Amino acid sequence: KLVFDVGHQSYAHKLLTGRKEGFGFLRSDGGVSGFTKRSESEYDPFGSGHSGNALSASIGIASANKMRGADGCVVAVLGDGSFTNGMTYEALNNCAGSDLRLVIVLYDNEMAISRNVGSINNVFTRLRTSKRYFNFKNRFVKVVSAVPLVGKPLVGGFRRIKNFFKRLIFKENFFETLGFEYIGPVDGNDLKRLIPVLEQAKRRGSPCVIHTYTKKGKGYAFAEEKPDLYHSVPSFDPATGVVPNGKEKTFSYNAGAELCRLADEDGDIAAVTAAMTAGTGLTLFAEKHPDRFFDVGIAEEHAATFCAGLAAGGLKPVFAVYSTFLQRAFDQVAEDAAMQSLRLTLLVDRAGLVADDGVTHHGIFDAAMLNSIPSCLIYSPETLAELRTCIGESLAYDGVSAVRYPKGKEVEYDRSAFTDLGALSYADYGEPKKAVVTYGRITSQAVLAARSAGDTRVIKLLRVKPLDIDSVRRLLPASTPAVFAEEGVLCGGIGETLKAALGKENMRVLAIDGAFPGHGSYGKLFAECGIDAAAIEKALASL
Repeated sequence: KLVFDVGHQSYAHKLLTGRKEGFGFLRSDGGVSGFTKRSESEYDPFGSGHSGNALSASIGIASANKMRGADGCVVAVLGDGSFTNGMTYEALNNCAGSDLRLVIVLYDNEMAISRNVGSINNVFTRLRTSKRYFNFKNRFVKVVSAVPLVGKPLVGGFRRIKNFFKRLIFKENFFETLGFEYIGPVDGNDLKRLIPVLEQAKRRGSPCVIHTYTKKGKGYAFAEEKPDLYHSVPSFDPATGVVPNGKEKTFSYNAGAELCRLADEDGDIAAVTAAMTAGTGLTLFAEKHPDRFFDVGIAEEHAATFCAGLAAGGLKPVFAVYSTFLQRAFDQVAEDAAMQSLRLTLLVDRAGLVADDGVTHHGIFDAAMLNSIPSCLIYSPETLAELRTCIGESLAYDGVSAVRYPKGKEVEYDRSAFTDLGALSYADYGEPKKAVVTYGRITSQAVLAARSAGDTRVIKLLRVKPLDIDSVRRLLPASTPAVFAEEGVLCGGIGETLKAALGKENMRVLAIDGAFPGHGSYGKLFAECGIDAAAIEKALASL
């Protein structure tokens, strides 16, 4: 069984396991998922989207195999980036020294993990990865083990002698210190050398680490030269390597630009990311203020508490993080920051549905999650102008605050009918006999529904916690039936909170409920989740 730490690694695996036809629509309607997915294929034993889980899952599968007497080897495939995630080390600690049939393949394309260097190391690696070496080793172990009484002790003795001389030449590495058999470094792009190594590792009866070096983007010159540019790219011309660039209009870029502008004026602002500098729009900040920029690796829990420490030291930390990854740091945000009344600004990127990234990356839990934290402020801007305002207000707050915004660009439509009241705004489309309350990106869907239904008021919340209940009551009389539309989960969400606060029985909440949304276009996902314009208009008609 193959368990990939991040689904991006699994594309070749998908092509080789019967999913070639659906690959032309990768991450699109009717196509295969961009990540491993148990429901998609029997060859995906475990789903993955968040880095750091592969080894823990592999240990569990290998342990189950052992308990059930099942044959087979479990292979965990991890990149060097996964070793910036604490869960990987917890798993290493759990399986070291065990008798599980487990192979850990580390592909190192950034040389983030120290390696032995020098000509002796190269000779030693070539020797250990040759078929002749493995054939000799296997025959030697088999012959010596057959010697009555002393065979197995002799094998153990020879192994200790081999390791002794090895340590005279090479420094013992991290994996060997933990008790793993370590093979490598091996050229991961050289199949003739790699395959014998994999075959040997499979025959072992205890966990083994194969350390491979690979070239990111190998075989495509443009990607080899600038590998970061070709990570999760849209459609582009492979002949020229030109990737469409419209980042200046995205929420991510503008959030980073505004933060950088504010940092120019305030030397206490510090920016933190968990291995997502470009993705969260912090590239400019990192370039202009390197002494106040921190990339902590794939370590969201550490990032949140690190921010709390910065705040305790008198700074104004800002943690830019994807909504789906913020889930990992809930305990730290609540316990280490909010509970201690420490300042922490969260720039929650990719809030809401994320279309092609699919089930593992939808940002549908953050609003409900943060809504449960006392004294936490939550803003959900719909436009870039609102985004800039919210970041400024959030940084001025002496506590935990969050500015959540969607992937991509703001939706373009006529907003001239809206009247701004600060924490919220409203627009009337005819006589307001009914109302739709909403926030964030799907305000555009609410407006479409209101225009079509007629005689409907749209109330758009900008600050969703704490709610401006008095203003909502003035705009939404008790006798006026209403629909609340939310691009997030129903349970614990903003809609349920507002309905309870108003005591409004004639309000229907439309939110994501009952299943994890898959991947596809926004139109498809909005419709499937029951929060598109058609669903809102239908709900209005039912009131």
